[in-house]
Amino acid sequence: MAFLNSLATTITIIGGILSLVMSVNNNRALFSKLKKFLSKKATLVIDEYTLKDDEKVKNEGYEAVEIYLCNNLSPQKCKVKASKTEKEKNSFKVTLEQYEKVKDVYNGHKFKWIWLEFKCFDSIHRSEMKSFNLIYRKKDYQFVFNTYLPHILNDQKHI
Repeated sequence: MAFLNSLATTITIIGGILSLVMSVNNNRALFSKLKKFLSKKATLVIDEYTLKDDEKVKNEGYEAVEIYLCNNLSPQKCKVKASKTEKEKNSFKVTLEQYEKVKDVYNGHKFKWIWLEFKCFDSIHRSEMKSFNLIYRKKDYQFVFNTYLPHILNDQKHI
């Protein structure tokens, strides 16, 4: 009789665990939204191109971030790529590796940059999309848009 009681208890516990796992899988979107709500971080995406009048136009913000990060990169802290074209006679262009994370501190505020590149191919078209993700604390929202991003744009203009 004791064996049957322990078997019933084991089956009940396993059923409860399976039920919990199934509810987590079925409610993944809910848990994802809850995680975002409780997170203290925010992400700003800066794409390489933007649409203007149904036409792809180079995003000046993307170019400014690219120049800013390349000039402030520390090869000891992250993985970088160097390239040289015929147009660039005596200099190399230094860029981040895909998914490479770079930390930046400006006026005591901490930021993390991630460079992303997505390539899509089919039999007719080839397209790629590049972007920088800026991860910052939600409470720094005003600082990011009023101070940090203008600093990056001004820094790029002085080069």
